[in-house]
Amino acid sequence: MPSRKKYALVGVSNRGIYFFLKQILENYSNYAEMVALLDSDRTRMEMANSKFGQNLPMYNENEFDKMVEQTKPDVILVACRDGLHHIYIIQALKHNLDVITEKPLTIDEEKCAAIIAALKKSKGKVTVTFNYRYAPYATKIRELVEKGKVGRVVSVDLNWYLDTHHGSSYFQRWNRLREISGGLSIHKACHHFDLVNWWIGQKPMEVSAYGALNFYGPKGVHNPLKPEQIGDGRTCLTCDVRHKCKYYMRWYRQEFRKGISTEKIDEHVDTSQRYEGYSPRQCIFDPQINIEDTYAAIVKYDGGAFLNYSLNASMPYEGFRLGINGTEGRIEYTEFHAPNRLPFPDPGEQPVVYIPMFGGREQIDLINLGGGHGGGDPLILDELFIGQDELAPVKRSAGIEDGIDAVLTGVAVHRSANEHKTISVDEMRKRVLSAS
Repeated sequence: MPSRKKYALVGVSNRGIYFFLKQILENYSNYAEMVALLDSDRTRMEMANSKFGQNLPMYNENEFDKMVEQTKPDVILVACRDGLHHIYIIQALKHNLDVITEKPLTIDEEKCAAIIAALKKSKGKVTVTFNYRYAPYATKIRELVEKGKVGRVVSVDLNWYLDTHHGSSYFQRWNRLREISGGLSIHKACHHFDLVNWWIGQKPMEVSAYGALNFYGPKGVHNPLKPEQIGDGRTCLTCDVRHKCKYYMRWYRQEFRKGISTEKIDEHVDTSQRYEGYSPRQCIFDPQINIEDTYAAIVKYDGGAFLNYSLNASMPYEGFRLGINGTEGRIEYTEFHAPNRLPFPDPGEQPVVYIPMFGGREQIDLINLGGGHGGGDPLILDELFIGQDELAPVKRSAGIEDGIDAVLTGVAVHRSANEHKTISVDEMRKRVLSAS
């Protein structure tokens, strides 16, 4: 049996619990050992220990050094709120430890620079869990581009849709605050920007974008609240007009629970009894919301390609449409997410379509063995905890510069939308990478 690496989890979030803790305990115990939990909320750590029958040492947010000294981890798993990632990545690097962090790497240029400065003085390395790369369709698209099937990529069209259930969840939780999440142009779209960067093998250089808050916040088009009711700290549980809220009635009435885990609904009903002062069911029309729900952007790349991108966070269904155009042909792919929530029959797995410039269309069917993020989660977990798949057709792991490019593209999208000008990603990247 190979020697097991020791891991400490920072941020006992749902992602931290189900993507890291559960997987190590149940599927990778021959390769990995969880030795500690760190979180600002002791209740979350106690619940995690109880759920899996563990007695892992628990540390508060200010006890990182103590945790390292007492439990001696080899790797730090970072799954706390996005705006705190840099704190624990930097602390881990100071101890010369490796880091595996949930996306995004962090939320702004300054924090990226601080991470780079720490990395230059450390023996540790940083891996960003861009798990969408590992989905079968994503890997096949990268393979096709890498083999030159479309020639030189000249443009990409990517339209991403979040349905009214998933999209509204970001405006119920901490993600609704830019200072914590960076907004959806970073928290959510970094996935998408990383995919495009990786698919086409080019670096983003500049961005021109627009953004708006159309559906959520006090001016949301479906807001049933009166002005005096807005911003009083209500949650779905305490709201006296929730039965007039189209979002609540669509997804939380008993007859509409098909496709939504009852366990997840119930555990979010009254978190005041579960967690310390936090509810993930806050009002989606609250005036404290300071992020956008709609984006359109054009990204220019160093290889000459252009990306036409849009993100919409309140749609009737969820999924995306992709087109990659090159000098020798085109790749098309469409995916529908959350099949039980679709307002039409599930079309099932879609093929990757390759259309050469002067030839017939080819449809490529893929094998998806299941798992989150389009089947990518199980494959990235294997590489994280067992080792890189040497038989994979393309390299999929994402390093520090990949994480930085995705974050800075999202920063540029928000800045361009609010400053009404084109923003240089290249200039930000140079400042970040020269940090010391």
